[in-house]
Amino acid sequence: MTDVQQSGSARWSWDADGVVTVTLDDPGRTANMLNRRHYDGLGACLDDLTRHLGRLRGVVLTSAKRSFIAGPDFVPGEITPDEAAATYELLTPLRDQARRLETLGRPVAAALNGSALGGGFELALACHYRVGANNPSVVWALAETGMGILPAGGGTVRATRMFGIAATVLEIVGPGTVYHPAQALAAGLVDELADDTVAAARAWVRAQPAGHFVQRWERPGYALPGGTAEPPGVAEEVHRRSQGSPVRALAAVHEVAVRSAAAPLDEAFDIETAACRALLSAPEFPGLAHLFSAMRALATAPTRLPADGTRTGVREFPQIVDNPLAAVFFAPGAPIVEITDAGHIPGVRAKGGIPVLIHAGHVSFVQTLLDAGPDPADMAAAARRALDNGLRIDPAGADVASVLGAGFPAWTGGVLHAGGGR
Repeated sequence: MTDVQQSGSARWSWDADGVVTVTLDDPGRTANMLNRRHYDGLGACLDDLTRHLGRLRGVVLTSAKRSFIAGPDFVPGEITPDEAAATYELLTPLRDQARRLETLGRPVAAALNGSALGGGFELALACHYRVGANNPSVVWALAETGMGILPAGGGTVRATRMFGIAATVLEIVGPGTVYHPAQALAAGLVDELADDTVAAARAWVRAQPAGHFVQRWERPGYALPGGTAEPPGVAEEVHRRSQGSPVRALAAVHEVAVRSAAAPLDEAFDIETAACRALLSAPEFPGLAHLFSAMRALATAPTRLPADGTRTGVREFPQIVDNPLAAVFFAPGAPIVEITDAGHIPGVRAKGGIPVLIHAGHVSFVQTLLDAGPDPADMAAAARRALDNGLRIDPAGADVASVLGAGFPAWTGGVLHAGGGR
């Protein structure tokens, strides 16, 4: 038997004690994504582990990239129903492979060397133990509700089993809360923080008793925190938080948590999958997916400040809308920063802020929207007039700024995406 094997994005190696380290390393990519290479590779790895179960002592799952898993491998844009269906098709293998991993009958530890979002953290929840990087810049989140959907790779069901209905709906999955390491440890999303996550995860695996190993909520006598009945007041709070928005993600998380709490696991996963399929076909999903793409584009743009440190025509506006995806990509509370007359400085960024680069004129884009608001139609008309009058602005920055800095409805995808013009 070869001690080191590779398939797709997965590389796995056996040590002399039968502990297998599975390293996710998507070839040619700067981050691991949930794509066909991931599923094919992890599937081949799980097949190998199953064939040699008698030799297997335990598993450590980690990443060769700076992050753990960054999420599904798609670039949201003008998403069609067919593209939404393709996104859904990524969820079923994630759910099924996560279940295979946690039911191997051997202890499985996730060594979270970096950030994990959405499906990446769902896979970590399927492990029996999570060691997180002791690095304050790392974030972990089940932030799918920010895109109008819910964790459907088993994440909503597992969070409910781990933390109970109320915490899942109102604290963790429902609001898409983003956790830094100390917060995640306090909440119980990770079990340990370490500088060397792989070594700590391997030590935990070796310390477990031999024999069949299962998730704690599948052990005899396990009691769901808060019980399997819906806690008083949760439905009312979900209704209060959902008022004024057509997005049903929070309501869907509530429904899945309540219905799955007392259901057998296979049935619970089916409840979760069906709920996500419905959300993917909702009319708000394309706009929210576009906003996600715009935030990611803005957050990963090159940083090139002028040599003398000056910023031309800077205006700053606070984030006035609480959006969970903003916390994934930007520093908490980072202001919107407009940088005008800076067309000669390519890719200029404002340190500590969310930059909106305006290439011509001295018009304040955010202030224009604020002055026209709060009616979205009036704000869109104001954006259109500014463009007609010669304002040149990067589209991703305009959409993000309109949502975070001017309160334009997030489910539209931003003011230009909603019809203000390009």
